[in-house]
Amino acid sequence: MKRSCIFVSIALLCTSLSSCLNDDDKGKDREKIVEMTIYPETGYGVNLLDDIWTEPLVFSDSDENQRRLLLNIIVEGFDFDYERGYEYKIRAKKVWMHNPPQDVSSVKYVFMDMLSKTQVIMENREEDLELFISSEIVKFTPSYPNEYEEGGSVLKTYNAFRAKLTRVENWVLLTNIEGFDFENGYEYILNVKKVTQATPYSVKYILRDVLSKEKKD
Repeated sequence: MKRSCIFVSIALLCTSLSSCLNDDDKGKDREKIVEMTIYPETGYGVNLLDDIWTEPLVFSDSDENQRRLLLNIIVEGFDFDYERGYEYKIRAKKVWMHNPPQDVSSVKYVFMDMLSKTQVIMENREEDLELFISSEIVKFTPSYPNEYEEGGSVLKTYNAFRAKLTRVENWVLLTNIEGFDFENGYEYILNVKKVTQATPYSVKYILRDVLSKEKKD
């Protein structure tokens, strides 16, 4: 009986200590040092409460190891000059905010130092692709580098096609496909040549053939 009472007392003490520790942690951010990878090509996405597409960085961290867009995520100190074609390794503080601002991720990243910058797209290449083109034209603001209207204070905004590989769900934004005349309200499947230049990095698309054109209801 005494042994049983002792076990009960120990259990109650552990529960009490755990409760105290949890109370101490309440209202505090949780932090972890991670290694981030910034990939050599940007993605495409739209910020919450906005309708203009942008080119966010694509990243992963050593905590989750999953590629994501650096979009609607708070970052601090990320003022390095990003160049497409290079992969970056960064040491950062990953912070789970107990009281995050509205409309953003509850996780933010704080830059600590640059570990490496490595050119990974080193050769020019050409690819034949099959692209689906949406009937919808969207507004798009390029990044890396930003482009400004005359006067240098307002970012340029372009009309862009929403396109994706026919077997892939990720959208890309294209302001031009050489030789392609888009007609509003129609969906297309195109055969195109994608030409990537390594240095300086650039990408262009050239129409090979219109495989289908269908009126969107």
